[in-house]
Amino acid sequence: MAFGNAEGICADSLARSRYSRSRGNGATLSVAMADEPLRTTTFLLTTADALAYEQAAGRVSPLGILALLLWLGIWGSAALLLPPDWAGPRIGWTFSLLVSVLVAIAYVLALLLLSVRQWLRARRRMKRPTELTLSEWPDRLEVIGGGLMPRAIDFPDIRRSVSTKTHLFLETDEEVLILPRRAFPEVGAFEALAARIADTPRPEQPPDDA
Repeated sequence: MAFGNAEGICADSLARSRYSRSRGNGATLSVAMADEPLRTTTFLLTTADALAYEQAAGRVSPLGILALLLWLGIWGSAALLLPPDWAGPRIGWTFSLLVSVLVAIAYVLALLLLSVRQWLRARRRMKRPTELTLSEWPDRLEVIGGGLMPRAIDFPDIRRSVSTKTHLFLETDEEVLILPRRAFPEVGAFEALAARIADTPRPEQPPDDA
């Protein structure tokens, strides 16, 4: 009887040991799965992508608005320099039409100048097509390519994100990461990433000393 009890105890211990190992393997498997990125994608960036960033993220400063108003005012005032035979009476509709035409020409020239400036900045940012590999994690992005060392961008370190129909632009203190929608073939993946980044709490900035 003692031998039978010992045999039963040994069998029970072996079963418990196998169960523990199976649970341990399952835990290890879960950890391994958690250590994999949500998705990894490789895509090509071109000057057109950089130009899309310049057009979407460009902000006009108050000084720039003032310069534009002065520019339009100078062109509108140029009608006063024309002879009355050409411009007509100063209060007539011909003079008003001439002022409107000159202001419109000045505005178009300003837009052309802005477009050229954006194109030049895009060329400097992306001189040639660049291939990037992006790994998306729950709390960060890992980027390989672009002629730089592999780097990680934590969501809290993103100062500003700009989402458009075609791109997601992420600004940090060191760089601007351009993510085209075409790099996310899965339905909803592009929107989900933009939402997670937008909902990430940012560290509070220290108040400026008066």
